[in-house]
Amino acid sequence: MSIPSKRNSASFSEADLRSGTESPTKPGVYWFQSETMARALMVEVRVMNGEVTVWWPNQDKPVAHLNGCWHGPISPSSGTGPP
Repeated sequence: MSIPSKRNSASFSEADLRSGTESPTKPGVYWFQSETMARALMVEVRVMNGEVTVWWPNQDKPVAHLNGCWHGPISPSSGTGPP
């Protein structure tokens, strides 16, 4: 996945950050925000060689290695803003 543009980043509220910390277990598009990121990013989660991964930042990385807040999968009709 390419580097996200401003259009697909957003900030989560405190309530959002307290929920949704479980890593995705299936492919799809998700919002992700680590504790050190000012804004959430929309990322594509996929299965590569039997492992759930995301392109981060320039290589496939297991989602289990990314600590932060996950929301999704996002349906195509839900728009670009986070929940």
